[in-house]
Amino acid sequence: MSIYQNQVGIINIDEYDYLQIAIIGVGSIGSCLAIALNKLGFKNIIIIDDDKVEKHNPTTQFYFNQNVNQYKVHALSNYLNGHINHYVTRVKPSHKIKSDVVFICVDSLKQRKIITKAILDSYKEFKKPTLIIDGRMHRLMFRVFTVPLNNQVLLNQYVAGILGKEFRGSCTEKGIIQNVFAVVSVMVEQFKKTITGEEYYAVINCDLERYEFIKNALQDGKQ
Repeated sequence: MSIYQNQVGIINIDEYDYLQIAIIGVGSIGSCLAIALNKLGFKNIIIIDDDKVEKHNPTTQFYFNQNVNQYKVHALSNYLNGHINHYVTRVKPSHKIKSDVVFICVDSLKQRKIITKAILDSYKEFKKPTLIIDGRMHRLMFRVFTVPLNNQVLLNQYVAGILGKEFRGSCTEKGIIQNVFAVVSVMVEQFKKTITGEEYYAVINCDLERYEFIKNALQDGKQ
């Protein structure tokens, strides 16, 4: 009997485990996302980050005190018994990204723009990646963008930065663990919906403090 017997009625992972997944940035969102996707049954995962674990990271990231001063990608890969490809680097505009989907989990707008350029150039050359899922959070709010690269309307809006404003606030309010779990859950569900052909929303905003959940921009690019 499959170890995934409890979820096979929701998603049959055997039909999708060939997909190559890139997670860029393995801090709060990215580290927990890697764990979630691995638990779901995806094994063809690449993680990319050049940061080391800092003393304050284990409170909101999937690292432990013994990981402090280790490279995040090394610590995460070791936890998953090495069943994950990892690179200690920061994505550059010239990098070629040939995975099927890219999860963007960085907290820098400048770096996000660099990653987006690398993705767009790779798509022009290889027709991959085919999907961007971008998760952002602050305090108890989060936003998830789901953008297929063949949807020019949404892609143009995403690149232009008009689908949502950046979160602003104190560094002491960057995030808390329940928000991390919430945004990761939505990102995984969005991925599941896109690959199984279910309807999904291109932009999802949530304010956990007020229990406000706003969905907009359907997959055809219409509001």
